[in-house]
Amino acid sequence: MPELTSFSGSMAALRKQRNLTYRALAERARLSKSLLSDLENGRRKPNSPTAAAVDGALGAEGTLVAMAEAERIAALRAETGGRRTEGDQVQHRRDFLRSSAGLALGAAAAPKGNHWDGGGERLATHRTLRAAQGQMDNLLGAASVYAQAVDHHRAVSEWLASATSAGERASIAALASDTGGFVGFLTYDLGMPELAALRYRDAVSDARLAKDVSHAANLLGQQSRITADQGHLKDALELTDRALHIAGTRVHPAVRSWLHAVRANHHASLAQLGANDQSHAKEADRDLQDAWTLLAGTHDGEAPPYIGYLDEAELWKWTGHTMLRIGGKSALKRGREALDTARTSWPSQSVRGSAEMLTASASIHLASGDHEAAAAVITNAVSVATATRSARNLLAALAVQTRLATA
Repeated sequence: MPELTSFSGSMAALRKQRNLTYRALAERARLSKSLLSDLENGRRKPNSPTAAAVDGALGAEGTLVAMAEAERIAALRAETGGRRTEGDQVQHRRDFLRSSAGLALGAAAAPKGNHWDGGGERLATHRTLRAAQGQMDNLLGAASVYAQAVDHHRAVSEWLASATSAGERASIAALASDTGGFVGFLTYDLGMPELAALRYRDAVSDARLAKDVSHAANLLGQQSRITADQGHLKDALELTDRALHIAGTRVHPAVRSWLHAVRANHHASLAQLGANDQSHAKEADRDLQDAWTLLAGTHDGEAPPYIGYLDEAELWKWTGHTMLRIGGKSALKRGREALDTARTSWPSQSVRGSAEMLTASASIHLASGDHEAAAAVITNAVSVATATRSARNLLAALAVQTRLATA
């Protein structure tokens, strides 16, 4: 199954959806068949004119241009050690807004009325727009895409309200749960947890309407993070327990792996509050073991897009979070090793998310008494959180920086 968040994967999906051979596409784009094959199979990266030619030939309304630009900036960040110029940021936002406008018009202009073919180009267009918004969030932060994501989710919700058949409602509801959950996360990252919780509740309702058990379980896990951040740890644990109960063994291992990682963190937080209660620490360790075991089964190419970010680096981050909360010499050592591994393997395109990982790394170095290492890492965390305008990550990073200054 092609990866729809990459240029090559989206190009392949669109070419097959339009039933075009390489020869036919080459004639439309005025490019060679060999170049098109190399682009679609990831052997070559497109420059701007090539991306524009393929985009126009496939009627992608700017999506492929935005994806190519996102991948170019990610590669540039990797080559320059993570540095990014203001020009890069402005140009990427300009390209994204242009492609978003085209996609939104395409989605709005798609056939309406009683005709329903089980999906079609209108759903595909909305999904592609959602993927492009996710890329923008990863690179530049929630604030860069929040307004567009809210408008997009509102349009999808209006479409859902006008659905006339059960099949249509289920398909659009699955899309609405995705766009609504994404808006929930963006809202959470921008420091509005109460509103984010409401967004997640609505998204869970849409997932249930779509009979998407996997996404409903994932969204409950997301809700539990907000509940934990608000200090309601037992309620947060109950939410993850409910999510895992709903998930059972039916949903993709990636969703179950992530839920166990989140549950481990909730148990560790409860262990941190009750120093004499070792049961939560033991449960946290068991959950981590389950998370890592399940992760081994996630490389089948079938993971849902909303859990596509889960990889070893993400799970090393959660391991570090958990060990930090459990505390004690052996747990802190294990957590430091986990977070050091996360730092070296963190994907370059996940810029915004790196702030949370860096803050956890600084926290565990501080707890271990290594103030010099903590200072070096937290400075980077504050810089990333500031650049991506993540209120949640910035508050956490500044809190660690303050503790370090008074240690």
